Amino acid sequence: MRRDRLGRRRRPGQDRGLRPLYPILPEEWVSKALRVAMSRADWARFEALAAGAAANATTQARANGLVVSGLLDAAGQAEIEPDPLNWLDWERRKVLRLLPGAGVPHPFSS
Repeated sequence: MRRDRLGRRRRPGQDRGLRPLYPILPEEWVSKALRVAMSRADWARFEALAAGAAANATTQARANGLVVSGLLDAAGQAEIEPDPLNWLDWERRKVLRLLPGAGVPHPFSS
């Protein structure tokens, strides 16, 4: 008797529907279903990134995972501004964000 990858006994010709469809994931990887809603333009950008990553991946799911991992790495490298310790600091940052040119000193101020 032959055995499949999971150790189940198989008769000759008993392959259909019993084989795993995808290669085994590395031990530190986890596969999860994820439902995402984006605009068509964003999906086109994502699919273009995934098509570029497909050369380094064995399946489309792994290519998608590589793209998401790359985006998470890029987001993690972005400088995160710490929370202000004082409410006046928070107000100052809010004004600087909302008013154009608020961060530029006035030419007549000393």
